[in-house]
Amino acid sequence: MAASAFSENAVEKIKLSRSLTELNAVLGDFEPLASKVTELRKETLEREVQVLAAILERITPLVPILSKDCEFYYRSEIVVITDIKQVPLEQNAYFYSENRLILYENGSLVRMHRYGEFTGGQRPGWELVDEHPLTALAAVEAFGLNAIAAALVRMLKDASEIVVLREELEARLVALAKILEALR
Repeated sequence: MAASAFSENAVEKIKLSRSLTELNAVLGDFEPLASKVTELRKETLEREVQVLAAILERITPLVPILSKDCEFYYRSEIVVITDIKQVPLEQNAYFYSENRLILYENGSLVRMHRYGEFTGGQRPGWELVDEHPLTALAAVEAFGLNAIAAALVRMLKDASEIVVLREELEARLVALAKILEALR
C-alpha cells in the first residue's frame, strides 16, 4: 500500500506541475493582451471625453431655449438623463432614489441625487437632494457617452417647437418693424 500511496502522490505532483506549467503559459499569452486592452480602454475614454466636451460646447448656447418649466429668475437647465428607482414600503408609500444629469446654461454639468420616502397617507414623507458638479470625464464614467448622446438626440427631436417659435418671432419682428415705421 505504501508504494501505491507514493505513486498516487507522484502522479498528483506531476499533474499539478503540468497544470502550473499550462497556467504559466496561458498567463504569458494574456499579460500583453491585458495591458493592450487597458491602454485601449484609456484611449477610448479620453476620446469619449473629447467628444462630450465638443457636444457640450455646441449645445450649451441652446440650454435657455431647450429649458422647460423654468422660472425666469432661475438659471436655465436641461435634464439630460433621469434614472429613478422605487421600492415599495407599504400601501401608498415607497422609497425612491433619483439620479439626474443636468446641464446648466453656463455649461456646467451636475449630478443631482434626490432620494426620500413618498407617503400617500397621514405619515409625512421626507426628501434629500445632493448636487455634485461633474467634469466631462466624470459624466462619461457615471452615465456613459452613448446614454448621454442618445438622451440629447431625443431632447433635440422633441424640441421641434423651436422651429415654430423662431417663425413666430420672425413674423412678430417684421410686424413690429412695420409698426415702428408707421409711428415715425
